[in-house]
Amino acid sequence: MRTSMALLAGSTLLLPFIIVVPVKAQTPATPTVEMETTSASVGIGGQSGQGQLNLPNLGSNCVYPFTVKGFGAGIQVGVSKAAAAGNVLNLGRISDLGGNYTARSGEMTLIAGAGATAMRNDRNKVTIDLNSRTSGLNIGFGGSGMSIAIAEPPINAPRAYVTEFGFNKTWLSKESRAVLDQVATAWKCRFVNIWLFGHTDSVGKEDDNLQLATQRAAAAREYLLGLGIAPSRLFIKAKGEDAQLAPTEQGVRLRNNRAVGIVIQEMPVQQ
Repeated sequence: MRTSMALLAGSTLLLPFIIVVPVKAQTPATPTVEMETTSASVGIGGQSGQGQLNLPNLGSNCVYPFTVKGFGAGIQVGVSKAAAAGNVLNLGRISDLGGNYTARSGEMTLIAGAGATAMRNDRNKVTIDLNSRTSGLNIGFGGSGMSIAIAEPPINAPRAYVTEFGFNKTWLSKESRAVLDQVATAWKCRFVNIWLFGHTDSVGKEDDNLQLATQRAAAAREYLLGLGIAPSRLFIKAKGEDAQLAPTEQGVRLRNNRAVGIVIQEMPVQQ
């Protein structure tokens, strides 16, 4: 735990000054929402419903449920359900989705069961471009717009981890994979970047150690990719024998220094 805390404290100070492009970074997919409300009675329906926030930009199977009120208010005769889906823009935190929404260009009315509008969160810059479908004929959002309530689970996980390697080895041990499993479980579906710092002991040539450090960090990155974390969130940085986790004299073998340090960094919130 002492090593992890030291790693977090030291690396966090350096992060703003490091420029590293993620290996094989891809353009992240856009967050989306899906929602549905059901009519309670003629002319009053759409007062509450369920939805889900999908975050493919963070990783696979990153889904958070939410409740919605007001969407579909004013359902007319013959309409039993209102459904909509669309992209979410300017989302920097899961909790940013919650709030009251109004149409950016006045009231939107669906004709023949389909329509589209952009809804803006009154408390931030989050926008939802909704494409709607109904099982009846007409539906309107009304002047009150809609409100979304979403719960962001609390974070009860470390922000620094260490995986160790055998002498001159780059493959992940069972213990190292278990640590990376913990990282994915805690942080895969969060708005954070994951930094992988490759370290070596002080045995051997400096250039060789830098290459070894890169290969160790890359091995950890590939494993996290396999667990479904989006590649654009995974960064690697080779430290080699510099900035050792447990400083030693030159030429000393120490397993603690043959490692990948993993640091969790919050993504900047869009203003």
